[in-house]
Amino acid sequence: MAKIGFIVSSLFACGGEERVVALIANELSSYHDITIYTYENRRAEGGRRNDYYLSDRIRVEEVTGVKETFIRHGIKLLYHFTGMTSGRISQYLLRQTFYPEEHLNEWTERINREKFDLMIAVSGAQTILLGYIKDKIKAKCISWEHSSFEGYFDRKTGYYRNRMEVYRKCAAQMERIVVLNQDIADKYAARLGLHAMVIPNPKSFSSKEKADASAKCFVTCGRVEREKGYDDLIEAFTQFYDKNRDWRLLIIGGGSMEAKLREMAAGKNLKDQIEITGYIHEVKENLLKGSIFMMTSRWEGFPMTVTEALEMGLPVIAYDIPAMQPLVTDGIEGKIVPAFRRDKLVEAMEELAADPDLRRRMAENAMAKAETLQPEEIAKRWTALIETVEGDKEIC
Repeated sequence: MAKIGFIVSSLFACGGEERVVALIANELSSYHDITIYTYENRRAEGGRRNDYYLSDRIRVEEVTGVKETFIRHGIKLLYHFTGMTSGRISQYLLRQTFYPEEHLNEWTERINREKFDLMIAVSGAQTILLGYIKDKIKAKCISWEHSSFEGYFDRKTGYYRNRMEVYRKCAAQMERIVVLNQDIADKYAARLGLHAMVIPNPKSFSSKEKADASAKCFVTCGRVEREKGYDDLIEAFTQFYDKNRDWRLLIIGGGSMEAKLREMAAGKNLKDQIEITGYIHEVKENLLKGSIFMMTSRWEGFPMTVTEALEMGLPVIAYDIPAMQPLVTDGIEGKIVPAFRRDKLVEAMEELAADPDLRRRMAENAMAKAETLQPEEIAKRWTALIETVEGDKEIC
């Protein structure tokens, strides 16, 4: 049995990363001593949390982030809107803003005091954190990245744009780097010179109830942010709706673009046909309202929402981005169309909408694919990795 600590930005919010961390931690807790550190404070935030099961064997510790100051807040805003630069002064300011010495010292003391055998950094911010203190802690470290290469390093919108070299140096300190698909692993090797291994995410739940293939509703699910491409989806649905007045679109989720997308739908006189739920916990119940799942993301690491759609028996229409390759094969579990070709997206919507029998056949294939993503099977790969790292062996 190993003593393992996870560090995650949030655990109790409604998101794919939160769901999969809970799933894997639940499975590992049968054999290991698990603690999850989260930067949330549910009491301060009104006590609301998601309804995903978390084993009683898991200890959850709410930790505080970097103390906000006027200067730090200003630098964060500057970085968010401009990306600043990759120059030495900018990198110094960013480190002092996101990872000041007192914060690093706090984590060093905490990890050594708890005598962890292994720390798992969930996504890039935590990888950088552990990389900065790796030479001061006794625990071995794994980084578990949940976004695509573009999601991290896109020059305009990437979470760590202009900090690629900082990330590279910190990730290189980890014993292992885990990514979600082969495309990400290939780009880590080519662009960062880092070896990463692939472990896909499991599906987040099982359901005896399945979607009704006859329902005339497109459905999608996720954070309502730019990278999800919901603006593009609304444009495509608008074109589709011109000839298909009995269909509707349901967007399950909330985020910073909610108001803008509602205005967009109203401007097209479709506010009654396009619904955006906002943040809700009843994901499965709302997926059951649809018969076709839409995925228009500009990038993804491993879209948990697609695994949920497959489990619910929803054929998937998606842009051809690398994250879709292990999940949906064109013509089998759904339709894969050329990336960001809205005209092709509309064609696929029209094809599936016109043929309920095709939707039913694809729904059967979708459920079969979901069976290959059982949490216990994915957890076996994590168990093998942990045993290898603990034994300090090389992975073939």
